[in-house]
Amino acid sequence: MPQTNAMPSYDQTVDIVRNAIPRMSAHKIPMTPCNYAVWFEYLAESNQQLREEMDALLGRDEPISDSEMRDLYERYLEERNEKVASAKNALGQVVHTLMHHINQADEHYSSFSSELQDVADGLNDDVSTESLNALIDRAVQATHSALERGAQMKQKFSTLAVEMQQVRSELARSQEEARSDALTGLFNRLAFQEELSQLPEQAEHDAHQPCLLILDIDFFKKVNDTYGHLGGDEVLKAVAGKIKESVRGADVVARYGGEEFAILLRDTPRSGCFAVAENVRLQVSAMKIALPEELGFPEPVKVTISLGGALYREREPLETLVDRADRALYQSKENGRNRVTWER
Repeated sequence: MPQTNAMPSYDQTVDIVRNAIPRMSAHKIPMTPCNYAVWFEYLAESNQQLREEMDALLGRDEPISDSEMRDLYERYLEERNEKVASAKNALGQVVHTLMHHINQADEHYSSFSSELQDVADGLNDDVSTESLNALIDRAVQATHSALERGAQMKQKFSTLAVEMQQVRSELARSQEEARSDALTGLFNRLAFQEELSQLPEQAEHDAHQPCLLILDIDFFKKVNDTYGHLGGDEVLKAVAGKIKESVRGADVVARYGGEEFAILLRDTPRSGCFAVAENVRLQVSAMKIALPEELGFPEPVKVTISLGGALYREREPLETLVDRADRALYQSKENGRNRVTWER
């Protein structure tokens, strides 16, 4: 997944709103809501991968095509669920309102310019004091009207900037929800695949090669059969929380499917990978999982996990890395479960 930085402040958002349209015009980018959304994200510097792609496109000799802008929008900003679609519609409404105000401003300032031109033309003739006073009155009135209109436009732009910030916050929340497993709060499989896709590039800059752990809960079908699916869900949540506690904050933990989990350890020495895997196994096996009282099982539940690990090999396909870790997990199960096996 592209790296995302902190949300821009209110003042930064106002600056983005003011700068986006002139920048788009300079590069002859059509003023569509989708294009504006891409430029807003680009100028906000909140998506590093999008910014790098845009910089590359802007740095070449030929203009950015409509299809390239659409591709950027679809890959970085297209909706993944109904909440994102709602945010998209809200953004579209804000952008359309913004365009409307800009068109109104153009009409107003065009009228102001025409009024001043009439005054200037009047000064080219011989004028009486009375006529000169009339021209001054016209110029002053036109100027006051322009200043008043300018203040109104500033307030409208500020209001729209706040609305756009709210839409962007909602979009960020929706994107995060789309990457999360609803039951455990961990990354879901899609998010894990996105994180995994960045591994080769990251590995080039890290001091140590990363490793992948795939694990699942031993005899989980028996847990469901004994305690019901609600009890099984409680076990899944407890195990997920313990796994998350047992690794570093920067490590990636995901629910890979069913009772299966995946852990991606970046920039970790080989001995550290081995130690983390064993620690996770020991931490989970030591748990006593209390089920909600209403389920009717007073005794805590104890489970174990089996793990398979693989150390990343330079330039190997990611599918091969996953397959090696999966084969190691299979060996752990074949050899009695509740153990760690490494595919070397």
